[in-house]
Amino acid sequence: MTRFDTLPSVKSELDGAEIEDTGGSGLPTSELATNMTPSIRRKKVGVGVLIGAGAFSMTVAALLPTYTAGQLKKLPLDVEFATISHATEADVLDVVDTASGKPTTDHGVPVQVEVYVTSEDPSDADLTTLQAASRITRTDTPGPASLISASVDRVSLNRKTALPVSDPVPTTLTASGRPPVETPREGLQYKFPFGTQKTSYPYYDGTARQTRPINFVDEDRVIDGTRLYHFRQQVGPVNLGESIGKDATLTLPASSWGLPGDTPFTMNLFYATTRDVWVEPVSGAMVAVEEQPHRWLARTASDPLAVTSFAAHTRFDENTVVELASTARSARNTIQWGTVYIPSILAALGAGLIGTGLLLARRWR
Repeated sequence: MTRFDTLPSVKSELDGAEIEDTGGSGLPTSELATNMTPSIRRKKVGVGVLIGAGAFSMTVAALLPTYTAGQLKKLPLDVEFATISHATEADVLDVVDTASGKPTTDHGVPVQVEVYVTSEDPSDADLTTLQAASRITRTDTPGPASLISASVDRVSLNRKTALPVSDPVPTTLTASGRPPVETPREGLQYKFPFGTQKTSYPYYDGTARQTRPINFVDEDRVIDGTRLYHFRQQVGPVNLGESIGKDATLTLPASSWGLPGDTPFTMNLFYATTRDVWVEPVSGAMVAVEEQPHRWLARTASDPLAVTSFAAHTRFDENTVVELASTARSARNTIQWGTVYIPSILAALGAGLIGTGLLLARRWR
């Protein structure tokens, strides 16, 4: 018998036997399917979780800037800060000589300008009321005679735009013993808008009680790594005697002004200034201010008999600038983390999760 003669009998035996298909794995097909189903299911779930988490992360990244901007780009309810400015060569009206009927101006006078700003009632979700007490003194004269001028300004600002609201009406107090007067206004005053642009803004001048444009100049100044936008405003000449009233006038005998006769003669107070403001643009915080106010008593703005009441070039002192720059930098960082950095991180994380999920899904097909 040849080895080929056994094939029919072997085939016959094979035909009568039950043969299980192992699928080439060494295990029966039914058992393989049972063992593989949970594993595949877990992988699919994992891929779905990755893609879902990535989509959620990207959705949050897209919505977060809008939400956080609404929360972070608002004036705080607990405002409190002080600024001090100095000038070393100011011209100041001598109050003693003037009271005796001889209006004269002292030159080369050191002066200090102090402003203390606090938040007051009413303040709520929509507005913050600020009160600014300011005082100008000559530092070479002791006691009450050192006071040049003082005022208390009160205004309620929209917390998002930093613009004044009409109710309650803003007020200004300039003389002790008298009630404050209503001073309706428009324009910025104590803060620039969040996201300040290189453009012009309406800016309120508290002395003139008028709003005039303040214009972008440059962005050359950097303080402690913080780049600032420079704005400049020019105001006047303004006849305060006409716009404010008798508080901005002075009556003396005509001869005291260099005019003939001794009948009472009233001079009006005129005012002009150049104001330079440096602003941190993200937060809109004012970091440095220089002013060149000029006030003079005269019949007209160009009166040759004019007597200077006050003229100086004041600027924030170094401590004020450092403190305001630190506050502005902190506000800027908070806003940027909430509106830029964290959303960017979430967007990158979401894209990475979705990409990983799609890669694994393709690999496990």
